[in-house]
Amino acid sequence: MPFDAITYFEKALAHFHDHPAAIIGLSELLLDIFEQKMPAEPPENSALSPLAVDAFRLSQLRITGDEAKLSSNVPPPSTAPDSPEAFNRVAARDRAYHLLSTLTKLDSGWDSSEAWFVLARAYEMSGQPDKAKDSLWWCVELEDTRPIRHWRCVGPGGFAL
Repeated sequence: MPFDAITYFEKALAHFHDHPAAIIGLSELLLDIFEQKMPAEPPENSALSPLAVDAFRLSQLRITGDEAKLSSNVPPPSTAPDSPEAFNRVAARDRAYHLLSTLTKLDSGWDSSEAWFVLARAYEMSGQPDKAKDSLWWCVELEDTRPIRHWRCVGPGGFAL
């Protein structure tokens, strides 16, 4: 139930605006909206889960030869570049990018390989393959040097050897 997850991630960010796990989870869902893996808005019939709605839409497809056509009672999604759906998708991608970009510059997320990985995905969707490649290499470097215990453990009030 991705829309419930979005709601909970938003609540977590309302309480702690730099929460790395909430930012990463929300950004993944926002990028899924951009890629049209899930709709931008929850289904009208909230009793059905998004998976049930997707199964219904798939049942409306008729395969004819090499092409798939939507049934006449299901309107096709708008593909116009200036449609509200396109704006919502781009806004979702841009929000994910800004959340992740801010997180990777903060003390709480600069060393999060998961955040850098999702940021690389956002760069790729924005048409910036060089930045995506740099982010992915930073993920590799972070994973190669990941300690057994986090560096915050060493210091006052934490575990010390």
